[in-house]
Amino acid sequence: MDTLPATAKRKRAEESDPETTTPTRSHSIWKPFGDIVLQVESAQFRVSRDNLATQSSVFADMFAVPQPPGEPTVEGCPVVILSGDKARDWELLLQVLYDPFGDQEALSFEVIAAMLRLGRKYGFATAEANAIRRIHFEYPNNLDIWDRSSNAFTKIEEYEGLVADILNLAHEFGINSSVPVIAYSCLYMHSLDEIFIGIQRPDSSRVVLHPDIQTMLAIGVARITSFQFTSFSWLDNNDVVPSISCTNRTGCDRGLNDLRRSCVANSRFDAPSFFILKTREGDWWSDHFCHYCAAVAQDAFNANRVQAWDALPSFFGLPEWDELKDLQ
Repeated sequence: MDTLPATAKRKRAEESDPETTTPTRSHSIWKPFGDIVLQVESAQFRVSRDNLATQSSVFADMFAVPQPPGEPTVEGCPVVILSGDKARDWELLLQVLYDPFGDQEALSFEVIAAMLRLGRKYGFATAEANAIRRIHFEYPNNLDIWDRSSNAFTKIEEYEGLVADILNLAHEFGINSSVPVIAYSCLYMHSLDEIFIGIQRPDSSRVVLHPDIQTMLAIGVARITSFQFTSFSWLDNNDVVPSISCTNRTGCDRGLNDLRRSCVANSRFDAPSFFILKTREGDWWSDHFCHYCAAVAQDAFNANRVQAWDALPSFFGLPEWDELKDLQ
C-alpha cells in the first residue's frame, strides 16, 4: 500500500523496529467482523475497510490499489501502520465514525481536535466539517447570530481553559472566520498573566497560547481599549443622557451611572474590562431611564456595538469580516 503518504504506510515485517513497544489491541475499537487493523503508536484497532473508505478519500484511494503479498497480518487482517498520529486521536475518531448518532450532542474538545487533525490529514471530510461547524456555532461571524446564541457552550463540552484551546485550534487549522470573536472572548475571560503564562485546566494541565496568538491579543487589548474610550465616551458625560426631552433627570443620571458600572464590571477582577459586545434587554433600558432617555441611550449603545463588531477583526490585525475565509 505504497500509495499512502509517508506518514501512513503499510509496514513490512522486515521493517519492524525492535525498540517499538509490543502492540496491544484496543478494548473499545476491535470489531470482530473488521477486515483491517490500524496500528497507531502501540495500539491496534480492528475496523472495516468499507467504513474507512466511505468516510476517507485517502483510505478509499489506498484500498483501490492491489496490495502485494507477504505483509504482516493480525488474525488474518492486514496491518496498516499510521506514523505520526496519536492513538488517542484515532480511538476518539473511530468512536464517532462507529456511533454517528452520538455526535449530535455536545462533544468534548478532545474529540473535536481529533476530528480536525485526522479529518484534514486523511480526508475524513464529514468529520472535519462537523468539527468546524461546531466551532462556527459557538463563535459565529454574524452579530445577530452571536446575540441569539446562549452564553453557555452548546456543541462543545465546557471547562476552564476551553476558549484558549479553541483559539489555538482555530489558529492551527485556519478557522479564520471564527478567530475574531474567539480572541475577544479569550480577552474578556482571562487575565493578561494567563494569556502570556498559561491557563490552568481542571486536570491541572495548562493551555499555553501560540506566540502569534499572544501577540495578536496584546494588539487587541490596546485597540479595544482605545475604541471603548472614544466610541463609548458618552457614558462618561452628558452628551446623550439625559436627553433634551428627559422627564426624570435625577433618575436618568442614576441610570447612566448604573449603565457605566455594569459595562466595566467583569466576573474576573484581573481580566480587562471590555464591554463592546455586551447586550442589554429592552426592559433594562426602560427600568433605568425615562421613556425618552431609554430610547436615545439604547440607540447609542447598540450603534456602538455594531461599530465594534464591524471593527472586531481589525482590533486583532486581521482582514475585514468578508475577507476572513476558512482554510480548506
